[in-house]
Amino acid sequence: MRLPLPRRGRTDAPAASDETGASGGDRVRKPPRSRRSRLLRALLLAGVFAIFTSPGRRAVRSVARWADRHVDRFTEPESATYARVVAPVLGRLYQRAAEEVAAELKGFPRGERPVILDIGCGTGDLAVAISRRCRDSRIVGIDASPSMLLWASRHETTDGRIRFLVGDATRLPFGDRSVDLVVSTLSLHHWADPPAAIAEIDRVLAPGGRALIYDLGLLTLTRDEMGRALSATGIPGETLSFGRVPGGLLSRFFVRFRFDPDV
Repeated sequence: MRLPLPRRGRTDAPAASDETGASGGDRVRKPPRSRRSRLLRALLLAGVFAIFTSPGRRAVRSVARWADRHVDRFTEPESATYARVVAPVLGRLYQRAAEEVAAELKGFPRGERPVILDIGCGTGDLAVAISRRCRDSRIVGIDASPSMLLWASRHETTDGRIRFLVGDATRLPFGDRSVDLVVSTLSLHHWADPPAAIAEIDRVLAPGGRALIYDLGLLTLTRDEMGRALSATGIPGETLSFGRVPGGLLSRFFVRFRFDPDV
């Protein structure tokens, strides 16, 4: 008896149907979504939730602040990483802040040297950017980190026009009414006692002086929190203005507080 031979190419698996369902009208089974695509979809939804809803923005802010508190900083090797990696990325912010400082001092009396205080000066890049636009000014940078100031000290000048000191925002090493303009970038969210720091800024500012304080939007105080900090020091809220930093895409991540005691 002859046994039937299997046909060439025949398998026991059911025949696959094409996309149009030509073979038996069955639809093609789509492969299941990968874990990566599900993760990307979840991240996208989380991002939309964070950007377009108040609870989402508050949640993202809380996570960012928690992460910032738990990151070691102000010592080596973190200060070296900041100097070599982070500071160059922030160059556009420093340039923008320096332009606004120069604009604020445009009407300063000729023949006088305005004193500019940079709180949380870090590696000193902002002080350099300001010095290029305000050549008649005297710039003093303070920072709580001695290792950061080792990087900043490279920019000091022998005539004292640019110098750096170890200092704290709540105990500024200046006399009353001795500073014409205070500027700060990415330091506010590190201040342990914002009302005390604001009171110190108010103390050292000369008549007609003002402060420009820039910080990362996710980490810094909200407008209401800054208003409460002013109220705690007895300073009228009208002296404070708040807004986003104009410029490119990177600038949009930062906010600016302008403090003008004479308003």
